[in-house]
Amino acid sequence: MSSSAKHALYRGIGIGESAVYGKLRFLGSKKSTPAPQFRDRQTEERDFRDTLDRARAETEALRKRTLASAGAEAAAIFEIHEMLLSDPDFIDLVISGISKGLPAAVAVSEAGESLAAMFESIDDEYLSARAADMRDIASRVRAILLGESDYSESGDSSDIIVARDLTPAETAKLDPDRVAGFVTFAGSVNSHTAILARAMDIPALIRAEEFSSDLNGAPAILDARTSTLSVFPTPEEMSDFADELRRRDAEKSRLRTLASLPAVTKSGKKIALYANIGSLPEAEAAYKSGAEGIGLFRSEFLFIGREDLPSEEEQFRAYREAARLFADRPGPVVIRTLDIGADKVLPALHLGIEDNPALGSRGIRLCLAHPELFRAQLRAILRASAFGKTAIMLPMISTASEIAATRKLLSEEKNRLRFEEVAFDESIELGIMIETPAAAIMARELGRECDFFSVGTNDLFQYTLAADRQNQSLSYLYTEGGEAVMRLIRMAADGIHASGDGKWLGICGEMAADTALTEQLISLGADELSVSPPYIARVKERIREID
Repeated sequence: MSSSAKHALYRGIGIGESAVYGKLRFLGSKKSTPAPQFRDRQTEERDFRDTLDRARAETEALRKRTLASAGAEAAAIFEIHEMLLSDPDFIDLVISGISKGLPAAVAVSEAGESLAAMFESIDDEYLSARAADMRDIASRVRAILLGESDYSESGDSSDIIVARDLTPAETAKLDPDRVAGFVTFAGSVNSHTAILARAMDIPALIRAEEFSSDLNGAPAILDARTSTLSVFPTPEEMSDFADELRRRDAEKSRLRTLASLPAVTKSGKKIALYANIGSLPEAEAAYKSGAEGIGLFRSEFLFIGREDLPSEEEQFRAYREAARLFADRPGPVVIRTLDIGADKVLPALHLGIEDNPALGSRGIRLCLAHPELFRAQLRAILRASAFGKTAIMLPMISTASEIAATRKLLSEEKNRLRFEEVAFDESIELGIMIETPAAAIMARELGRECDFFSVGTNDLFQYTLAADRQNQSLSYLYTEGGEAVMRLIRMAADGIHASGDGKWLGICGEMAADTALTEQLISLGADELSVSPPYIARVKERIREID
């Protein structure tokens, strides 16, 4: 028998035994848990606060594990969870429930559902999406209070998980070396679970047809290419798919041999192939993958998920390590200055909730509004530039005045470092991200003020089409509206190239990793492509195939 799904999250193949995933048990039936009984207010409140501490510690461990294995974007999910676990509204609601005689576990469930419903009612895509996060952390706190485990390391290798749904925490705990894939009956291709599945390279299907729990342990084949799960496949099918898996493993091995080869078309055109990273472990992975430089170093990983701001010294050490690592590569380490706002929050700044955060104080706008924070980061980057070629990139630029204001601050910090006799690269490049239609339209003027452009295609799509990229119902716009974005990329390329010799255009959004678009992006004028480390070999191979 087989089950089909509406969406594939990661188009791979998995072969193994189906493992039916209960809500709080990984394998096997869930033991019935007696209803919690209220003891006394002091005991219930003490247990709740102790449990919060444990939940925060577990979430921090999950964040670190995910950062190392799946990167900064995936790890940011658990930064949101850490903030929700410390949300005064959540804590106050639980304490209020306990004061009314509810056991802590029941009070947690009711508080979580109440806040989730509130988030869902908000007419804002980012905030309404927090409902799932709220339910996730409430479920985990309740499980700890009741002594339940939400995950077991038991089970054979090559399990194919079958579940109603998986929370981000449950997904992050899956071992890619043991789990061959997973199938869920609910979910969204833009959910946090989807982000994790792609980052962890786990084949996955969502919104599948129902699957009987009686088939737990049955041999199965998950083919995300055709969005199907086949249970009790024939020996011939098992043999064919096993052969396909071996071919894919051989293909991965072959691609690894490309690491030392240049990204050059058959006609001899050299394309700089850099990496997008958000942490030092990712920088190491990028280096091993053959990246010639770092096209996008997301500096937010130093800021998010903490109550204080990182010092200049802490930032300097992180940037210096990346600069040292790539000192023998031809490309720079391009550090994007703090890009906080919209879907990324910074507790240390105590920023208020904006009516429309995607169009609010984010990126360069926020940095210029907090000059001391910005100065510290600029100084840290300048100091790191003495240890390897480094560049500065500004996010969310819309006007030339924003570049001019940054150059003024940068010049002042350079003068201070000279006075202090601190070494830095006097010729450090300053670039901007092209994420708004305004920046692309004004590319010739903006190009005179900086050294390079890097197109952030994710936001450029969103702002050009006026469509939230997390809204699944608007996904058709991203297919039909591609030509408009391509024209803006052409305008940006023409603008920067007309502004002076040696100035260059890079692409650092998800589009850069789509090998079906590689040739078109190069024809539009891209001099550099920057992708996540796992995509470097595939993109390099495609570049080398182009005439």
